[in-house]
Amino acid sequence: MKNYFFTLCLVLLCLLMVGCGPPTKIRYEVVGTAPSVNITMHNSQGNIEQLSNVSLPWFKEFDIEKYTRDPNYDDIENDIKGSSYTAYISAQNNGDLGGVSVRIYCNGKERQTATSIGARVSATASEVASIRYGQCN
Repeated sequence: MKNYFFTLCLVLLCLLMVGCGPPTKIRYEVVGTAPSVNITMHNSQGNIEQLSNVSLPWFKEFDIEKYTRDPNYDDIENDIKGSSYTAYISAQNNGDLGGVSVRIYCNGKERQTATSIGARVSATASEVASIRYGQCN
């Protein structure tokens, strides 16, 4: 019985040290009839990344890194080692015709979508995700 209790305590301690649950998986998709788009997004580290003249369709998938800190979240007392992450994507149509749609998936489920049609328009979406518990809000 002592070995069982010791093992249980060790497992719980390990979970507390490395976080609970599986990693949070983010997928960005950009589709549409625009000839090309410029993309601005938060990458897996929470930094802004920009891509120019991207052909459609386009996608990017990644696991959110465990200690990524949401750059828009400034509540240090309630933010436990960067426990939240804001997925953000914006795509601007580079052409005079067509449209563009962006989608954010969190753990395989579509969470946010936006569409814009016309010359030089942008579609933008964002979603807050939990890093510690592998889930989206």
